[in-house]
Amino acid sequence: MIKQRLKKSILLVLTTIFLIGLISFSSGAQTTTNSALPGNAITIRLGTSDWIEDFFQTEIVNIGLGRLGYKTAPLVAVAYPALYTAVANGDLDIAPVFGDPGHNEFYKNAGGEKKLEKVGLLFPLTQGYQIDKKTADKYGITNLQQFQDPKIAQLFDSDGDGKADLVGCDPGWSCELEMKHHLDAYKLRDTVKINQGNYTALLADALTRYKQGKPFFSYAYSPFWLGQVLKVGQDVIWLEVPFTTSNIENLTAKDTSLNGKNLGMVQGKYRVIANREFLAKNPSVKHFLELVKIPYEDMIQESYRIKNGENKPQDIRRHAEEWVKQNQDLFDGWLAQINQSSNNLVENSSNIGNNTNSKNPQGLNILLNPFQLYTIPLDKWITGGINFLVDNFRPFFQTIRIPISWVLTQIHGLLLAIPPLISLLLISLMTWKIAGQSIGIYSLLALTLIGFLGLWEAAMVTLALVVTAVIFCIIVGIPLGVACARSDRFEQAFRPLLDAMQTLPTFVYLVPVVMLFGIGEVPGVIATIIYALPPLIRFTNLGIRQVSADVVEAAYAFGSTPGQILWEVQIPLAIPTILAGVNQTVLFALGMSVIASMIAVPGLGLTVLQGMGRLDVGMAAVGGLGIVLLAILLDRITQAMGKSNNS
Repeated sequence: MIKQRLKKSILLVLTTIFLIGLISFSSGAQTTTNSALPGNAITIRLGTSDWIEDFFQTEIVNIGLGRLGYKTAPLVAVAYPALYTAVANGDLDIAPVFGDPGHNEFYKNAGGEKKLEKVGLLFPLTQGYQIDKKTADKYGITNLQQFQDPKIAQLFDSDGDGKADLVGCDPGWSCELEMKHHLDAYKLRDTVKINQGNYTALLADALTRYKQGKPFFSYAYSPFWLGQVLKVGQDVIWLEVPFTTSNIENLTAKDTSLNGKNLGMVQGKYRVIANREFLAKNPSVKHFLELVKIPYEDMIQESYRIKNGENKPQDIRRHAEEWVKQNQDLFDGWLAQINQSSNNLVENSSNIGNNTNSKNPQGLNILLNPFQLYTIPLDKWITGGINFLVDNFRPFFQTIRIPISWVLTQIHGLLLAIPPLISLLLISLMTWKIAGQSIGIYSLLALTLIGFLGLWEAAMVTLALVVTAVIFCIIVGIPLGVACARSDRFEQAFRPLLDAMQTLPTFVYLVPVVMLFGIGEVPGVIATIIYALPPLIRFTNLGIRQVSADVVEAAYAFGSTPGQILWEVQIPLAIPTILAGVNQTVLFALGMSVIASMIAVPGLGLTVLQGMGRLDVGMAAVGGLGIVLLAILLDRITQAMGKSNNS
């Protein structure tokens, strides 16, 4: 018996060693190093942004550095502010994502020229305001200043407030500050509203409405896939501005003009940002980065391919390899200039990169990684399903907005109509009554601090959103929880959906929500309901199931009907547990405020998002503090309600 176990153990160890050897051999066979090349196997850490289009030029730079003998670490993708900080602090070496001069604020906040260096010119950038050509031709609109006319502005009003809805860019981007500056400079505050949030998500809503024949009004930049979907001169036009005015100093009309039209925003360029010390130690890298240039049209085409589903890192790596092969002479010319001094020209033009896997998996690679043979196109199926719903049932989903919009409008209007001092006193007195003296005093101090931090209006907007979401969670969640408690089959069938709602990353369903419901506060409430609903359903189910079977049997013995037992026995006894679920739902709803701000939802979450986008630690911290103070207050109130009912 012992000998058999020993033989099995030895066989297992030998098999493991054999597999490790195969993997090592496979990896080694895919890597070549030429110590005579400038890189001499030095490892470079490249960073890119979480904006997927930025992967393309980063991979082209990656391939070139590999051809020069450098070893490139796996790409690190993070948001712009964190990326610039990482490069400045030496955690990353280079990042080919610098929008000049739009990213100058990130550059300065991360350490400026003491730590960072701008290199090269990858491709030019164009930006400004676009409207659909149909509306422009019909009403003779050519200039942004024409939006001072309320009649013109109302043509682009998508939410019924009388103002034109302008698709803005991500909070913290330089274009956000420029657009706000333009609203004041061109006197458009009374007629134009900027929808802030995730740019791609906002565009999804605008394009959906455009396909339905409604006007289009958006900030636009290029190279970007929007230029392939809506072509300038055919589908959209660039709006001119009456004069050049900007947050950026010393700009002239020449800096903001394209083909003789003043677009109002600086026409910049994309460059590489690098750690200054790293470049000083690696002059060949700097020389290469100064040479790399990618045609403007190629960047637009790549963005369009990404938009059409070829958006995985391996897809973009393949695109970069294809681009290098299509531009082999140009690419080899860059490398030749760098290698000229040592006469180390790259000989094998078909071998792209020192640590790049072969394009066609063969032999051992297939055995070790069979998953590369086929990928289930689930993403395309889901996209097709959502597009089908948008094309055929969006009006139905728009009707769902009506009751939510009405409740939100009433609560929002009430909270903002009452003067802050009176609201503060009323909320504090109510809290004192419900939760006791200490929490009442905390309420008074917390709300006072929120007011003096300049967050009162944002806090009331967030409170209105949370209260509205919780109301609808209660209306939907408690009946579903009761249904789960009364039917084991229903609970078993419903549980996977609850698991998905709680574990699915919230960013995933923001885009479908935008496409089906639009942008703004109401879609934000709907997304919050989806996120915050499961705890209430689970707690309601748990509370009713925990009611003693003896109590239920006694009620039956006295002749109670199932309905009477539910309403007069089970629900009253389960209320403490249900209120615990309400408490969790409130906190989940408040926690969603930052993410919901990505689809143009105002409030404290937007303050945090703006601070993060600008690398403004103070603004982000102030917004976060407001959320914390409000969360503690709501948590203590709902906890007190549960305790008082239990007692």
